[in-house]
Amino acid sequence: MTTGAGESRLRSAVLAQAWEKIPGVEVLSSADGGPLTRTIKKIIDPLVIRTAARPRLGRPLLDPAAAAEVAELLRADALRLGATAAWFTHLKRQRRALRITAGNVQDVCFPLAYELATGFGTPGPEAPAMAVAALRDLHGEGGEAGVEKLTGYLADPRISAGLTADLHRRWRATSADPVAGEGAELLEKFVDSLSDSAWRALADSATGHEFGLALRRPGGATALTQTVRAISGLPVPDLGLQRGDRTAVPPLNRRDENGGELLERSVERRVRATLRRLPADDRDPVADLVDDELGRVAAGFGLGLPALAACFALGVVLAPALRPLDGAAPAGVPEFARRLNAQVAREGYVLHARRALAGGTPLTPQPDAELLRELREFAKQFLSRLWVRLHGFDVRGDLPADAADVRDLITGVVRSTSLDLRTKVRRALVARLPDLEAVS
Repeated sequence: MTTGAGESRLRSAVLAQAWEKIPGVEVLSSADGGPLTRTIKKIIDPLVIRTAARPRLGRPLLDPAAAAEVAELLRADALRLGATAAWFTHLKRQRRALRITAGNVQDVCFPLAYELATGFGTPGPEAPAMAVAALRDLHGEGGEAGVEKLTGYLADPRISAGLTADLHRRWRATSADPVAGEGAELLEKFVDSLSDSAWRALADSATGHEFGLALRRPGGATALTQTVRAISGLPVPDLGLQRGDRTAVPPLNRRDENGGELLERSVERRVRATLRRLPADDRDPVADLVDDELGRVAAGFGLGLPALAACFALGVVLAPALRPLDGAAPAGVPEFARRLNAQVAREGYVLHARRALAGGTPLTPQPDAELLRELREFAKQFLSRLWVRLHGFDVRGDLPADAADVRDLITGVVRSTSLDLRTKVRRALVARLPDLEAVS
C-alpha cells in the first residue's frame, strides 16, 4: 500500500509512527516499539483519542486529515502517557506485593495508571503508597481480592466436601417434571405478541424453571428440542447448554469442569463472576455468596428468579433462527426472531463471509475456519452471553420491568454478540489489507 501525501494509511502504522516519538513508554510498548494491543484498547482509543466520540478516528484506514489528527492527539498527550507508564510500573509491583490476581494486570491497571497520571502527574516518592491505596480501592477487601478468599475457602477439604454434598442434595430435591403444555403456550404467546400482558403471564409462571429442569430428565434434551422446534419452526442446533442428553450436576471447583457448557459450569466459576460484578462494599461474605450460588445452580437454567429463567427460555426458543450465514430466516419463523436474524445477517462482515464462501475465496489470511465456526455457532454464542447477563441480573436482584425491557435485553445481547464477531473479523482483515490492495 502506498503512503504518499494524500493517500489513506493503515491506522496501526499511524499509531506506531506517532508512538515511537513518545519517550518513557516502553512498558506500554510491544517488541517492535509500537503500542501494545491492550495499550490501544485500554488507553489510547478510549482515553486519548476517544474513538467513541470520534468514530472516524477508529477506522482501520485513515484519510490524511484523520491520520494527522490521531498523531497530534498522541503527541499532545505525551507527558501524561509517560507518567502513565511510570504509574503502571508502581501498580504492577504493588499488585504483586498485595498478592492480587483478579483480572489481567494490563486490563486492570492500564486505565488506573492513566487515571493516576491525570490526577497526580509523574509519580513521586509517595507513589508506592498511592498505588497501594488505588489498588485497595479498586479491588476492595483490604487489598485481598475476593477471588483469593473464594479460592482459600474452597480449598479447605472439609468445607469442600460439605458443599459438594449440599449441592447434590439440592440438585436431587429440585423437581424435574416434563415441560407442561401450558408453559409452552405461554412462551409461544409471548414470542408472537411481545405484549405486556403476555410477559406478565410468562414471568409469573414457572415456565422458565420447568424448561430448565426438564433438561435433567433422561431424554430431557430431546424433549426440549421438540418443544423449541414446535415454537420456532426450525431445527435446533447444538446450543451449548450441556454435554449429554441430560444436565449433569455441575462441579464445585473449576478444575473439575469437563467443558464450557452453560448449565454445567462450576459453582466456583459462577461465584467468580459474582465477585467481578459486585463492588466490594456490596458483597456478602464468600461463604454466603457460595450458598446463594448453590441455590441458583439447583434452579432451572441455573437462575434463581423465575422471570429471569423465563427470559432464558425465550432466548432458547429464538436461538435457532440466529443463522446469519444462511441469510433471511424462512417463512413460519416468529417475526421477532426473523428481525433479530436480519439485524445480524445484513452486517457487512457477514455479507463478506457469505460472498467468500460462495466464491471459495478465503475470508481472512489464517483464521478462516475459526471465524466461520463462530459465525455458524452464532446461536450458541448468543445464549452464552444472554445467560451471563441474566446471571448478573440474578446476583443484583434486577428484573425486566415489562415486555419492552425483555425485547431490548434480547436485542442488545444479539447486537453485542454481533459486534464482538465484527471486531474479530475486522482485525483479521486489517492484517490482510496490503494483500487486498495489491489485487484490487
